[in-house]
Amino acid sequence: MTRSIDRREKTPTALGAVLTLGALALCLVAITAIHEKTAVASPDCQDRDGDGYGRGCPAGGDCNDLDPTIHPGRAEICNYRDDDCDTIADEVGCSERPVDSTPCTVTGGGFWMGSETGADDEKPLHQVQVSQILIDRHEVTNRRYRECVAAGICREPMLVSSVRRGEYFGHQKFDDYPVIFVSWEQADTFCRWAGGRLPTEAEWEKAARGTSARIRTYPWGEQKPDCSLANMGGPGSCIGDTDRVGRRPAGASPYGAMDMAGNVWEWVADWYDAEYYAQSPARDPRGPDTGRLKVMRGGCWKSGASSLRVSCRKAELPETWAPNVGFRCAYPEGGEK
Repeated sequence: MTRSIDRREKTPTALGAVLTLGALALCLVAITAIHEKTAVASPDCQDRDGDGYGRGCPAGGDCNDLDPTIHPGRAEICNYRDDDCDTIADEVGCSERPVDSTPCTVTGGGFWMGSETGADDEKPLHQVQVSQILIDRHEVTNRRYRECVAAGICREPMLVSSVRRGEYFGHQKFDDYPVIFVSWEQADTFCRWAGGRLPTEAEWEKAARGTSARIRTYPWGEQKPDCSLANMGGPGSCIGDTDRVGRRPAGASPYGAMDMAGNVWEWVADWYDAEYYAQSPARDPRGPDTGRLKVMRGGCWKSGASSLRVSCRKAELPETWAPNVGFRCAYPEGGEK
């Protein structure tokens, strides 16, 4: 009897031990699996700013991996930046001016063009006389360009998306954003349909710089660029894409032209010649008669401070189209469609 009781009493104890060891083994397997998963995921997480978001990170991607204050889920504030990575800046509770379609008058007369300290193709600094023109206050928008497409004159942009937005050109939310993915020929066609033409380099630079005796580095003056002045790139990147035209009134030029620094590079009329300034006419220069490359001005949403200078020149094949390239028009005899 005693031996039997001993067996009955020991049996559940042994079973409990087995169950306990089994549960412990399962826990160890689970912990090991988690550890192995973490060990595999961690090397793939490219989080340069330490906010937990980045390429391959468990928390998800980051729209600006150079700034820990910008990432998905962050509260949006009124600072001209896309704080929460939804491709829109200042969309919650921030004041927004209506887009003014009235062109700016750029008075005739002289101004200093080029730079003494910039790239070689910006030299020499020289004085130029230009005739009075009107110039678009804003870069040509999706809304305006669609009108030309609907009229059967303009071709649609080469792509209808943008870098971070699958729908862009045809989406009502982006009506007042600059049209992109357009070649020089597409820009030229639109401006002629609108009753104008692309501005020359000299006209564009005067509209951006003004006539002050003091050489102006940026459209607004000498203050270092930031997102309150221009939609720019780099560590202080604002959107990582285009932004609504005219959002930054503090960045306006002396004539009231908006976004002449940042947002999109803008096609101008001239063929490119790195040495043109050395032989440029003193009045209404129109660039070389022929060439292989066309000029862009103004920098874009990817640009750092150097490309936002009013004297900066960029040369591209006229067939080029890109997510950071747009344009505005000039109207020598007035009028704007």
